[in-house]
Amino acid sequence: MFLIKNWLRLFLVFLLLSVIPFSCPSAKENLPEVIKKVQGSIVLITTYNEKGDLLGQGSGFFITKNGDVITCRHVLKGAIKGEVQTTDGRKYAVKEIVAEDKEVDLIRFSIDLQKDTVEPLSLSISAPLPGERVAVIGSPWGLEATVSDGIVSAVRDVQGFGKIIQMTVPISPGSSGSPVINLKGEVVGIVSFYLTEGQNLNFAVSSERMGRLLPSKNKDFAQWVTSENQESEKSAEDLCSKGLPFVFKKDYTNALPFFERAVEIKPDFAGAYFCLGYIYDKLGRYQEAINAYKQAFRLEPNVKNGLYGLQLSLHFFIFGDNQDSVDLYKQVVRFKPDDAEAHYSLGSAYDKFGHYQEAIDAYKQAIRIKPDYASAYISLGFAYDKLGRYREAIDAYKQAIRIKSDDAWVHYSLGSAYGNLGRYREAIDAFKQAIRLKPDDADMHLNLGVSYGSLGRLDRRQEAIDAYKQAIRIKPDYALAHYNLGLSYLYLNNKGSALEEYKILKSLDSELAEELFNTIYK
Repeated sequence: MFLIKNWLRLFLVFLLLSVIPFSCPSAKENLPEVIKKVQGSIVLITTYNEKGDLLGQGSGFFITKNGDVITCRHVLKGAIKGEVQTTDGRKYAVKEIVAEDKEVDLIRFSIDLQKDTVEPLSLSISAPLPGERVAVIGSPWGLEATVSDGIVSAVRDVQGFGKIIQMTVPISPGSSGSPVINLKGEVVGIVSFYLTEGQNLNFAVSSERMGRLLPSKNKDFAQWVTSENQESEKSAEDLCSKGLPFVFKKDYTNALPFFERAVEIKPDFAGAYFCLGYIYDKLGRYQEAINAYKQAFRLEPNVKNGLYGLQLSLHFFIFGDNQDSVDLYKQVVRFKPDDAEAHYSLGSAYDKFGHYQEAIDAYKQAIRIKPDYASAYISLGFAYDKLGRYREAIDAYKQAIRIKSDDAWVHYSLGSAYGNLGRYREAIDAFKQAIRLKPDDADMHLNLGVSYGSLGRLDRRQEAIDAYKQAIRIKPDYALAHYNLGLSYLYLNNKGSALEEYKILKSLDSELAEELFNTIYK
């Protein structure tokens, strides 16, 4: 199942979506009563080819009392005959196409039905809320009136497309066109596509878009079929539409020919090149992926949020093509000078290849545009660190903590910068804060121990020992922690315990073991 038109935008949504967990509402729910009320309005749609053989099945629902049905457009696409079966077993031929929305894969058609013999479903006037419980009623695998439920994970606005509902409701083949019902019995969406290997990634077009399917000049179904067939099935857009379901199924080998043919037919099709690059990437054909991404960016350089640039950069990192990666992000910044993320990405590209001063300048630009950009401050601190400019790194880390105080690694980095300046008391405070946020990190305990030991005071050695023991508790084979623990025992004239650490080190790191042994007996 997939959206026939505007597929590239949907493909980009597929790449960027993340599942957001929510808990179900605690209010009393009457889902069985809702299902009982609406299930008579759901239909099974069966399509046939010119030989009369079964072509496919989908679901739909009545939207008017006189027999208008809404479903996904691709349920009928390619069919010579369509048949609707109601829950009481009666069958009707698809008669006329009333309205269609190719962009989001919706269609409204009519059947010969006596008025007032069905109860139509009503469309919700508002989008569901994340965490709201919903149900899907349809005919997966041809099993009529099958119910599955879950919650709304997110409602996403896609520019030029409308609202897309992401949900946890399990979806199977044959569910295309099934209504998504809220606990009021209203239709909040219609099942459009899903990912076969990620059942948390199921999607529906919102009722808002269905509300626009107003009757226009009706077209006899046979006429609609004829006009559909007259459209070139070899058009680039159609080929991509046919290839996209294979991408969603992660069947990249079978997806590839559709997109390769698409760019042959339409050489200026940036979107097809972008998807082609993605497929080459998944097939491990990295150089071809780079070439396809470059072509996509050349054809459409001013891409929203520099997404093409991001994909290209990943491959430049793999191949070490430093200058190309940097040049690419420079282009993104040139087209989007006020895009903080673009400047940040440029900084990351410089950083990756050791151009730390240029990275610093790019991060500062990102911060100028977006003053509370925590990630930019963190990366700025790292870049200063790599240049040994620890005071400036400290200032950057402090700004990041001001914005995002619960990031353990920023506190850890701040402690390291203080330690490099010999400001051990401040380093201790920073490491303690990092450990409070991430108590089971061995490196943080190790560095806390080093900071205690670096104070040069016997009364702090025991605290250093305790920190090293914590690091070893978390990571028993941590050779550096055993080494430092042995040294700390030695400084307290506890030679026996230092020798025990030496014995442990012999099986972990022979060089450190020998160094500790020589220190003990020098």
